Amino acid sequence: MKKLYIIITLLLSLSFTACEKILDKEPVDKLSLEDLFKDIQGTKTALIGAYTNLINTDLYHRSLMIYPDLIAGNLKFSKTTNIQLDDIYNLNQDAVSSSLNSTYLKLYDNLNNINNIIKFTPATEGLTAEKNRVLAEAKCLRALSHFDLVRVFCKPYSASPDASHLGIVINLNPRLITDGSPSRSTIKQTYDAIIADLSEAIVLFDNSVPIFSKGAPQTFFNKNVAKALLAKVYLYSNKYNEAFVLADELIKSNNYTLLTNAQYVNSWNGRTPSSESIFELALEANFSGNSLGSYYETTNTGGFRMFAATNDILSIYSATDVRGRNSLFNTVNVSGTNLLFTKKYATGSVNATPVKLLRLSEMYLIRAEAAVEKTNPDFVQANSDLNIIAKRGDLSAPTINLSTKDQLIDAVLLERRKELAFEGNLLFDLLRKGKGVNRVDCNALTCSVTNTDYRLTMPLPASTVNVNSLMVQNQGY
Repeated sequence: MKKLYIIITLLLSLSFTACEKILDKEPVDKLSLEDLFKDIQGTKTALIGAYTNLINTDLYHRSLMIYPDLIAGNLKFSKTTNIQLDDIYNLNQDAVSSSLNSTYLKLYDNLNNINNIIKFTPATEGLTAEKNRVLAEAKCLRALSHFDLVRVFCKPYSASPDASHLGIVINLNPRLITDGSPSRSTIKQTYDAIIADLSEAIVLFDNSVPIFSKGAPQTFFNKNVAKALLAKVYLYSNKYNEAFVLADELIKSNNYTLLTNAQYVNSWNGRTPSSESIFELALEANFSGNSLGSYYETTNTGGFRMFAATNDILSIYSATDVRGRNSLFNTVNVSGTNLLFTKKYATGSVNATPVKLLRLSEMYLIRAEAAVEKTNPDFVQANSDLNIIAKRGDLSAPTINLSTKDQLIDAVLLERRKELAFEGNLLFDLLRKGKGVNRVDCNALTCSVTNTDYRLTMPLPASTVNVNSLMVQNQGY
């Protein structure tokens, strides 16, 4: 019987596994599945590869973090040549050449590797508690990949009354060339699969032991991280009661602490997770490539600097807000114009910083929104949470005391934009709340569109649709 092969990235010097002895044999870049999953050490190697694959320009080192802010009004180009994602900015992407085609393919490639981990781990040699940990983390990674796919390539949950519109292809098993053609599930089925993976992972974590002895807990999935991601998934799927419970639990757990106003700016420097960081993607100790920060670098020594903050996002911060132009931005004169670049991500190479995906401040904002939308609304809680985050950012911020649902939702969206700027959320926040895009500081071909405009949902790659008669392309493409 022919052996099946899996290609994985074996970057064994990741910061959270430094000095961890992963394989007794020399590392290679192609291992048979039988060899790789023979014992728990090989399984851990595959899991490291799944984490490492997220640090990619098509995923969290560019596209997934930049495009939602670029298309929705937080970012603009700081130059006119050698730029990327310009088709997305101009809303003229197509199924053949969309800049996010490679994101789609990369996410499904990752899913196949993750599914191999989930399939082969139960039979590998090792302690049950260790194998449970591998399975729990792998299920979280699978949920994250499906969540990214459904946000980028599908309409939001509320686009149909019963969430019966098209979702993604749910990939829960390794796919082989001989497998039949897949088809898209509904949005409800897609979110149900994501929720199931995270719920199962939470149970597995209770019956597991940590498998990596080095690194901060924020740099890989654990029970609390799974709950935080699940709270966000619940929010996106309009399960507000459930989102409220999980966000409330995490806030009250004392596992994380909000930074003070004075600590906030410096928390974005270096690679040590802050007290409010829940999940971030670690970099290996000797990382030397281009990072997310390369696209915002102030010196432009590498020629990658590409995206500046718009006047629109800058205008929503007060002069005393530490998240605003006087604190968390670098001012650079570019061709006679002063542009501001976010300091949330340091320049690439050895100075590159981890990508923060989940923070405690977002849990407060999830609880605030869920408090307004849940079965028994709690406006007092929503106002309280908004004030906590707003006043942490700006000690002079006026007290928020709103009394209507619409006012509170708008206030939540505004605070999310302030707090989570350049963290890959803005477009999705607008769409799931039925808001359109209205870019002010913009020179794109189209700057303003309603929330129903088909161009706010990315096309599936033509290469995927053309070879599969069961695959339905998104509207308009």
